[in-house]
Amino acid sequence: MTPSPSPSSRSPHRTVLPNGLTVLVTENPAADIVATRILVQAGGRREPLEQAGVSGLLASVLTKGTEQHSSRDIAEIVESMGASLGADAAADYSMLGAKTVSGDFPAILSLMGEILRSPTFPEPEVMLEQR
Repeated sequence: MTPSPSPSSRSPHRTVLPNGLTVLVTENPAADIVATRILVQAGGRREPLEQAGVSGLLASVLTKGTEQHSSRDIAEIVESMGASLGADAAADYSMLGAKTVSGDFPAILSLMGEILRSPTFPEPEVMLEQR
């Protein structure tokens, strides 16, 4: 049995894609799980005072529907993989993240891309979060 590398020996690999996105990868060969986070510089500190809280609202409803899938569809897709998917906002960034087994990574990454490119922000979901 080959010992796993210690956490301190697993340094992240950094790649900047032609479109400017920076990708950081840290491998753990002992686990068949992929955890991914997509972060954007959009958080509470960047909000105008009159729009305070909009990043948190956006994060709350981001996964509630796309042009192709309803909130229920998204939940069923994620659940059928045994994966997790969620969005969050902080002072300096907003994030969409997922965790799944490596075999389902292409599917969850595709779903994340869809969520980021074509969210619908259904009005009932937005109103519920605003309350």
